[in-house]
Amino acid sequence: MSGASASAPRVVVVGACPAGVRAAQALVQVGLRPIVVDEGRRDGGQIYRRQPEGFKRPYAKLYGTEADKAEALHSDFGALRDQIDYRSDTLAWNLSEGALHVVRAGEPQVLPFDALIVCSGATDRLMPVPGWHRAGCYSRGASQIALKAQACAIGARTVFLGSEPLLYLVASQYVQAVAVRDAQGHAHRFECDAVGLGWHLRAEMQLADLARCEFDFEPVSRQWLPRIDADGRSSTRGVYLAGDGARILGADGAEAAGRLAALAALADLG
Repeated sequence: MSGASASAPRVVVVGACPAGVRAAQALVQVGLRPIVVDEGRRDGGQIYRRQPEGFKRPYAKLYGTEADKAEALHSDFGALRDQIDYRSDTLAWNLSEGALHVVRAGEPQVLPFDALIVCSGATDRLMPVPGWHRAGCYSRGASQIALKAQACAIGARTVFLGSEPLLYLVASQYVQAVAVRDAQGHAHRFECDAVGLGWHLRAEMQLADLARCEFDFEPVSRQWLPRIDADGRSSTRGVYLAGDGARILGADGAEAAGRLAALAALADLG
């Protein structure tokens, strides 16, 4: 099919992250033309966030060992652009019965749907350590956004503080862009002009909450997560959840979950 018919089900995907891209891809493969709502300016989500147009830093510098996966996702999304209704720079802020409420270019819009696939990703999990509110302190994710999407560092002498593996990722990305000093395993007092903080991730679940999805407390990560079945169906009919907004499983897990959620939606729509 070259395009969706007037009677085709209306499917909205929130997020052009790994989960959202794979969900949209599965929908396009059966002839649907989904609406893809993305708060970002370009596809990729946080982990594969793209650099500004016109910047030419190589994939290996931006994404390290994940460069091939990032490039594959961006390429696949590029192939989908003519077959989806992609709405970048669009904030999804509310839900009502069968409709997603968004704001784009300062204008409110209402998007009716038969199925909604929420791939909202995750946000930084922070700790209120002394001084965390001061100028020059950023979350680990904000440090990445500055580097990837704005092509600048948060400081010339940056320290990353916290307890999560993603700190090593962003530190390695900064090594590619700015000069840093090696602590060599010894305790030091670092004079710096910026600090990046991170204590792992927190699922971004506001839309799931607005959709009145049921939640369960997850004791390992100690956070409330929306209840889903193995394919991403939530407890609210017509609402499907995938990616880090439902379970923190990383980019590979998010890609698989996005496709599963789309297939579940297609099965339920008949």
